Amino acid sequence: MTTVVTAKHTRLEVILLVGSLCVAAMLMMLLLTGSDEYKSNVQQEALQIKAAISKNDWEVLHRQTLNLQDKWVNDSGLYKWFLSKLIPETETEWDGVVGSTLQQRLAINGQILAYQIALRFIMFKYWFFVSLPLCAVLIYGGINKYRANAYRLGGAKPNMVRLYIKVIWVSFCLFAIFMLSPNFIGSFLPYFPLIYLICVALLISGIIRNFHKGTS
Repeated sequence: MTTVVTAKHTRLEVILLVGSLCVAAMLMMLLLTGSDEYKSNVQQEALQIKAAISKNDWEVLHRQTLNLQDKWVNDSGLYKWFLSKLIPETETEWDGVVGSTLQQRLAINGQILAYQIALRFIMFKYWFFVSLPLCAVLIYGGINKYRANAYRLGGAKPNMVRLYIKVIWVSFCLFAIFMLSPNFIGSFLPYFPLIYLICVALLISGIIRNFHKGTS
């Protein structure tokens, strides 16, 4: 029992560490990246996604992305109560000072980041429904294998189950990194959600397939 509890705490600590590093890296990126450069990168990402799907799908996804960004930035009060305070309303003798520049950059880049996360979230939603039949078939294959193994002794692989579960935890960490980080996979980015979802479906299928009663 002690081992199980320790393992849970260790996993939680790893997740918190990865989350903290993601947030820290995100803040550094928002502060150090020029707003024009960041905006250009996100626009290029949107064009890559637009080229990968149909025109009608893109129009729907783009509208949903803008609505989601507006909810996060404006409807939530984030811009009114925080981001707008970072942007000087009038020119003063302190304009151009590094601190003021960083604050303004943070305010602008924060809104661009909200669009980036919203865009990727909507893309995951889009690919989820597109790949749902394939993912369902993969998982159902694991269920059939589980049923077949349930009628015989042996063949259970608890170590494989634990390995699959650990890989799923790692994949969730990669998902968080993907949502917050700049585009670092280039033209493959529009298809990353599809590949990710298929991999997760395969992992779930593997867990089900190897998780049955038997004697090794």
